[in-house]
Amino acid sequence: MERWQRRAAKTIGGVVVLIVLTSIIYHYLMVAVEGRSGSYFHSSQVVVETVTGTGYGSDSPWDSPLSNLFVMAMDLGTFLILFIVLPYVFQPILEETLSPTVPRTTDLTDHVVVCGYSPRGDRLVDEFEARDVDYVVVDDDEPEAIELDDAGVSVVYGDPTSVETLDRARIDEAASVVIDTEDEVAASVVLAVRERSDSIRIVVMSSDLTLERPLRYAGADTVVTPRHLLGRRIAERIQSEIDPRLSDVTSLGEDFSLVEVTVFEESPICGQTLAETGVLETEDVSIAGLWTDGEFVSSPSPDLEIDENTVLLLAGSEAQLKALEARTAPVRPERARVVVAGYGEVGSTVRERLRATDAECTVIDIRDAEEVDVVGDVTRESVLQRAELETATVYVVTIADDDEAILSVLVARELASDLDIVVRVNDSEKENKARRAGADYVLSLPDISGRLLALDVLREEILSYDRQLQVVRFEADDLAGQSLADTEIPATDCILVGVERSGEILTDVPPEFRFEGDDSLLLAGDDEAIDAFESASEPA
Repeated sequence: MERWQRRAAKTIGGVVVLIVLTSIIYHYLMVAVEGRSGSYFHSSQVVVETVTGTGYGSDSPWDSPLSNLFVMAMDLGTFLILFIVLPYVFQPILEETLSPTVPRTTDLTDHVVVCGYSPRGDRLVDEFEARDVDYVVVDDDEPEAIELDDAGVSVVYGDPTSVETLDRARIDEAASVVIDTEDEVAASVVLAVRERSDSIRIVVMSSDLTLERPLRYAGADTVVTPRHLLGRRIAERIQSEIDPRLSDVTSLGEDFSLVEVTVFEESPICGQTLAETGVLETEDVSIAGLWTDGEFVSSPSPDLEIDENTVLLLAGSEAQLKALEARTAPVRPERARVVVAGYGEVGSTVRERLRATDAECTVIDIRDAEEVDVVGDVTRESVLQRAELETATVYVVTIADDDEAILSVLVARELASDLDIVVRVNDSEKENKARRAGADYVLSLPDISGRLLALDVLREEILSYDRQLQVVRFEADDLAGQSLADTEIPATDCILVGVERSGEILTDVPPEFRFEGDDSLLLAGDDEAIDAFESASEPA
């Protein structure tokens, strides 16, 4: 019996006993004091009328003071029953009846069990739904579980460290488990999962690198640390800018790669149109797209002017790409200066990775620490001036608050218009805002987390998951015999970088190009574009 049911039974029983006893006392007063000879049931009727407030007693008036005092006590007891006892009983009944029911079980099989729901959970769910992968989220926050259920997310309410909860999520019939809880409870979840299955694949999201070994000891197959991966990625981006020989290249196959080239104010091609840069005339290099003022353009016009807010996405042989990047790179001072805003997991990783270079690194943080050079709010112009931002080569914003990060970008851009600004964001929807504020390079933590899951859990071949665009290889079995114009690719924002056929990558793919069954597509795009293509490509 539920708690509210026990409460209702006890309260109703108490009220009945009270009415019975009150009726006996009232009947005795009517016979012995008032001298009336009515029946006991009539006395019970009067008591019920009085207690429920439906009447004032059909026996009134009463002659004796004692009878009147007793009736007055019954009248006062009406308030006790109506305004205290009845709400105490019926309120939980109404709440139980009217409140939404939180899901506690699932019927899924061969699914992915996601234990915990962090801010990056939306990205994970999007990855699963775009790929038509069954999943269930185990959440121990009842209001959040109800909200997720209302939003169409498959969810089971319960403690993910409890074996009983995992049983209700059908852990024994799941394909894999993703643990996205707080770091301090992740090991307990791993052990609970292992209690039910020794073979199921477990992937743990963690923010602390030092926990990787203990989590593996507990039974985790893979421990993913997106923040540190993001920090390494930003450091690589900075290294490629400081020294073009360390080019930021994504290899897609033998002698075929992608590179993102940032155009700076002092770059030789700044102020030229795309045609004037000569990029379009290079046989071994093609332009796959570009960012301008925070917007990605997949088919830029030759007349589009290149300015300091442009990032080119080029495809071709690695040697040609490096040569082109070196030719378009601005002349940099002998020793570059990097200013890092925020000294959390991402910022500390950036600084640690830059120790291998000769770059001078200045760290700003709101709290004082051994590695912090300037203490203060990075949204304040005076703080950035103390860090000598005007003379810096690169400004890296890694603070946790996206709105403050965007504000810091605006202030930094006003102080140094030719500064290269790299930003980490926690909310994917803030990426375009960061670019419009003046950021040259933006990486989203939830997007990287979701791509890592697609790589580790779904075993998909994602060739670049830590860039502004992801590059994915898709098999063209379902497109065999169709031309490029007949497919869903032109209707999406995806870029067909090339087609791999018989070990060779074809980069010149006109609309009339016809796919063969053993072709592989190399598609580039943001998460929404890739998801849109996958959804459109699913068989009806």
